[in-house]
Amino acid sequence: MIRQWSAVFASIARWRLGSARIVAVAACAGMLTAGVGAAAAVPALARTPLRVATDPIAPFVIKQDRQLTGFSIDLWEALAKELKVDFSWIEFKTANELLAAVEHGEADVAIAAITMTPERDKIVDFSYPFFDSGLQIMVRTQEEESFLGSLESIASPAVRKFFGAAIAILFVLANILWLIERRNNPRFQRGYVRGILEGLWGVTLIIATGEHGDRDAPGVVKRLTVGCMWLLGIVLIAQFTATVTSLQTVHHLRSNIQGPGDLPGKTIATKAGTAVADYLDQLGLPYVELNNGEQGCTMLLKGQVQAIVFDAPTLHYWAGRCGKGRLQVVGPLFRLQKYGIAVAAGNPLRKQINEALLTLYENGTYEEIHRKWFPQTR
Repeated sequence: MIRQWSAVFASIARWRLGSARIVAVAACAGMLTAGVGAAAAVPALARTPLRVATDPIAPFVIKQDRQLTGFSIDLWEALAKELKVDFSWIEFKTANELLAAVEHGEADVAIAAITMTPERDKIVDFSYPFFDSGLQIMVRTQEEESFLGSLESIASPAVRKFFGAAIAILFVLANILWLIERRNNPRFQRGYVRGILEGLWGVTLIIATGEHGDRDAPGVVKRLTVGCMWLLGIVLIAQFTATVTSLQTVHHLRSNIQGPGDLPGKTIATKAGTAVADYLDQLGLPYVELNNGEQGCTMLLKGQVQAIVFDAPTLHYWAGRCGKGRLQVVGPLFRLQKYGIAVAAGNPLRKQINEALLTLYENGTYEEIHRKWFPQTR
């Protein structure tokens, strides 16, 4: 009996020892599995320096002497500082190339002036929008003006209103002159209507010559009245000249392309591989491809194209930098856009970038960067 119980206790001991070994092995296996899962879930931030793809497009990305500056450059540097990561830049030529690099793992992040579209969102993940934009049109200012065009500008509503006010003032001055002259001047004593007509002629001569007939007349009131009429006439002439000049300038600068509805039949240029090019393709509008702003400005100034369609902030930058008053951005914003930062689909880096971007909004860093590059809009 004692031997039987000893055998049972020995079996139990061996079973417990085996179980302990199994538990230990399972625990080790679990730790290894967890370690592998954790390694797979390590965000891209751990694999620094991050490869950041960008595309030179002013004023968001500007390349000067191998140095990159611009709104998007400053924004990403602030984000990287907030995320506490190192990075290196990789340059591409178009936004589509940026997105392809992110999609295929050639870059971790893409930032420039990348328009967020449903088609692009299918291949990459975008951060929260960091800039609101839209399309506009840049054209060359008109250098020649026809005679009929000049007459059209002179017959504008502003000039008609001015003439109406001037005629009313002249009529009042003619009445004042008639009251002064009707007792002593026979020409003003032939009835009210003839007297007023004579007064209008007299006021016109006063404004033109500064005189009214008899210089030796001793009347102080008459001399003061004539002088005041002459000064008022000078003001009217100056105002008329300024009005016509401003209208002529506006007419001179006005282009026959004022919006997207005027684009059909025109020679258009834009940058290939962009959302703008896709938009023109959807409308069936052919376009000439351009590589940069300098090329676009040259094409417009030489008359090789009639309009450039592109993102509004970039067009304003080009017009101010290389247009020298000979180029202008016309029409309202259309095809409103939002710019975002692109990462690979499913990359947890997107969430971390969003959190950092919200921090920059909250602490005023984003506002400071925006005011630096777009002072006219803030």
